[in-house]
Amino acid sequence: MSRIMRKFLYVIAAVLAVSAGAYAQGYSVTYPREYGKWQDALLAGNGTTGIMVFGDPQHETVVFTGRQFNFPGIKPREFADVPQDTIMLIKRYCAEGRFQEANYLAVRSAQWSDGGEGGRHPGFALEIDMPATGDITGYSRSTDYNTGEIKVQWTDAQGDWMRRAFVSRVDDVAVMEIVAPRHGVLDCSLDLALLEDMHFPAGMGVSHNTASGYTGIDINYPAPADNSGYCGGIKVYASDGVVDMRGDTIDVKGASSLLVVAMTEKYNDRPSYFSGSIKSRLESVAPDYCTLMSRHAPLHSDIMTRVTLDLGASPRERAMSNEELLGLQKRSATIVPALVERLFTAGRYHFLASGNGLTPPDLLGIWTGDCNVGWGGYYHLDANLNLQVSGGNVGAMPEVMEGYFNLNEAWYDDFRTNARKLLGCRGLLACGNTPGLSSGLMASINTFYPYHYATGEEAWLLYPFWEHYLVTRDKEFLRTRLYPVLKEMGDFYEDYLKYRDEDGYFVFAGSISPENQPSNLKVSLLNNSAFDVAGARFIMSSLIKASDILGEDASCREHWRDMLASLPPYRINGDGAIKEWGWPGLDDSYNHRHSSHLMMVWPYREVSEFTAPEYYEAARNALKMRDRHPYENAGHGLLHGALIAAGLHDAGSLGDKLVRLAGSDFYYTGLATSHYPDFGVFCTDVCHALPGIIIEMLVGSDEETIDLLPALAEGLDKGSISGVLTRCGVTVRKLSWNRAASHAEVTLNAVTDCNIKVRCGSDVREVKLNKNKEKKLVFTI
Repeated sequence: MSRIMRKFLYVIAAVLAVSAGAYAQGYSVTYPREYGKWQDALLAGNGTTGIMVFGDPQHETVVFTGRQFNFPGIKPREFADVPQDTIMLIKRYCAEGRFQEANYLAVRSAQWSDGGEGGRHPGFALEIDMPATGDITGYSRSTDYNTGEIKVQWTDAQGDWMRRAFVSRVDDVAVMEIVAPRHGVLDCSLDLALLEDMHFPAGMGVSHNTASGYTGIDINYPAPADNSGYCGGIKVYASDGVVDMRGDTIDVKGASSLLVVAMTEKYNDRPSYFSGSIKSRLESVAPDYCTLMSRHAPLHSDIMTRVTLDLGASPRERAMSNEELLGLQKRSATIVPALVERLFTAGRYHFLASGNGLTPPDLLGIWTGDCNVGWGGYYHLDANLNLQVSGGNVGAMPEVMEGYFNLNEAWYDDFRTNARKLLGCRGLLACGNTPGLSSGLMASINTFYPYHYATGEEAWLLYPFWEHYLVTRDKEFLRTRLYPVLKEMGDFYEDYLKYRDEDGYFVFAGSISPENQPSNLKVSLLNNSAFDVAGARFIMSSLIKASDILGEDASCREHWRDMLASLPPYRINGDGAIKEWGWPGLDDSYNHRHSSHLMMVWPYREVSEFTAPEYYEAARNALKMRDRHPYENAGHGLLHGALIAAGLHDAGSLGDKLVRLAGSDFYYTGLATSHYPDFGVFCTDVCHALPGIIIEMLVGSDEETIDLLPALAEGLDKGSISGVLTRCGVTVRKLSWNRAASHAEVTLNAVTDCNIKVRCGSDVREVKLNKNKEKKLVFTI
């Protein structure tokens, strides 16, 4: 391709980027100057392959990561087939309030031992070295969220340089191009390597294979798992230059531009693996950056632009770098609109880049530069994964949510094993945490956390399935992918709930509130955690609704209704707050990162000021009691608390949490995030869940009502959001508001004829919608 044509395409791309809005891009004026700052890299991916681009003009590092890059396991997780009489004794101890004895017996009888795949690890690094040609000025690096393209630009004595990269959702390759100045030349060397600062264990086997314009790396794990490993390769194409091989290094001299196409792959049987397959597959890819981008960008852009946010930020603030906006937020007591716009779009981008139809993001998204990752980088199922997907359905990203559904379905057989062996029940019992597709067997069972009694976990995992049905009204999905599992869970509760209290309500004899204990009793295995009760209420009510919608199993509904009516009510403590454990003598422990006792507000939306005013007020009080403490500075604690605040119309609580998340160094300069403030432990919970919080702040919904601006944070005085899907099967084409003008208006479109309620503040209206016919409503705010 000629320089003139290439320049023309760059101009067109720039015009399109500007027309999409400055907040569709994030840019940074710094880059990590040492490998230990890999968390500041710019990220791209397609859910299978990820790249982390550091952005050093002369000594670039690009770390390749992969969804399957976990250390191999030697044996599976193992646990006993607990005898039925032991299970019943544990329940009896709990029912009698002998919690210490029950906790001890539950842990000892499980005989759990660790196993399965190990933690996540990086793949390898591509290092690109270029000679210095004068001082560097005009440096910037950016991510175009609507195309998935990372760009690094600078100027030196030769002129203006550009390096850009993306990971294709269509061709499943990473693509990079380096373009020299108009009158300059490109000289560089390219190597693939494992770096010391990646902290791989001793015994990793590394070999290289090369051919003209190609270098590959083959890595196998230490013995006894040395038959398994992974590999990668790059194929380069130079324009107007010469490509030579120097051992495993590719040298390029005198080029006007360079195209690099890369691929990674995991293998489990080294003798049958042929590493040459990567080379041949790369050679089959079109050797042209613009062609490959034109295949990828429309698909990526279509997903990204379905939901858009405009908070009326000033052009000056929208033009600020990531570093400037984050610094501005630190100096502001209220949320900075331009920053929220960017974090919203960046969060949706990172969520999409680390998920696909096979799997959703894990604790790290899909990225890590180090083998020493927090909590294995696993999928954690009692808050983290659940929060990461909070904006997936309402944010119109079914491509990633399909990965969530697929991953859960891959766990079902192991979840059935957990339920049968550990609790003597039919149905499913979720496992606490898991490395991914390979296993859903029960995670660590220990004295502090007898995971196998957190029975509400599977309900939380199933809620997004129900939510998907609500936003799409897809009865086939409901019939084939959710209803059968709801029935199994009905069987689970029928087997599990064996005791009743003096009022005839079931007792959850053996019940966990994730990772918390009462302030007056340091034991975890107790009775009637609000977490487990809310999960059962969601399962049984959804089972009854689904049966009615599908016209199936009518004869079972009366029995299911009886079970639902027999579930224990939520209890209210002396502070007027929802009790975390609805059992006498168990005092609440407010200083904690989890808000598991408020699941009835979010995600289940069981409690509102209209449906259950007493519980609604008790939930508001419970949130206030949590808010007196810092949520142990855990990002997921603030995230869940913010989502609950949206459901409770507490704009102050939600706004305070947004300010903390955006202004306390949870965000790195590339707008990925950490688990704790002050850049404490790389983790994508915050960046992935924040779009869900913004949506719930602006457009709440349940099965019958759309709630406009339920918890609008201070500082967000005007703006609009478009494309949100609601749980009553209605799309918010556009919601706009202006506090100064006391004005809000919304345009709605329904997937089917329906009658709903639309609420904005105290104004609640009955609205009739016809299928695919838009309706506009105006409110005074």
